[in-house]
Amino acid sequence: MADALLIIDMQQFVQQRIDQGIDTFPPQAIENGLLILNAYRQRQRPVIHIYHHDHDSNGTLHPDQLAAMPLEGFQPLPNEKFFIKHGSSAFSHTGLYQHLLAEGISHLTVIGAVAGFCVNSTVRAASDLGLSVTLVDDAVLSFALAGTSYNAELLWNTTLALLAADFAALSSLAQWRSENENSIE
Repeated sequence: MADALLIIDMQQFVQQRIDQGIDTFPPQAIENGLLILNAYRQRQRPVIHIYHHDHDSNGTLHPDQLAAMPLEGFQPLPNEKFFIKHGSSAFSHTGLYQHLLAEGISHLTVIGAVAGFCVNSTVRAASDLGLSVTLVDDAVLSFALAGTSYNAELLWNTTLALLAADFAALSSLAQWRSENENSIE
């Protein structure tokens, strides 16, 4: 089963939210994501970046805005594919699925942001398309939901529990390393 790392929306808006003091969970998700990304790069395994861009020139994630730029350490290398999405799912109008088919990739290891939104939509769509998915839970970010009492950890736990029920296998970074030690350091 050919595998690729799928990195969802690791863009500057993530750091901006953290810097604004917005409740974030888990606290080590960015660092864990970088460890996984670097492991894939060391082994020259496929890495695919997904970026969310707004069409509206006044939108926070318009490509001209700092918030839309890749998060430090997550900039794609020349040999890494990236796709731009304008909605929640990385599979909606991006060409991602066609790329995976062309490359013979049937399994995705997923990390990124935001758990209850784009990660959720993308993982469900991948499963619906017949792909197998491993979600490295402590490399997936959640933020508190503005205007509610739902904190980041509650949303993270709820979203991941729902995804694990029918759409993805969950793995911690430690478990992922143990299971992939022979193929990825």
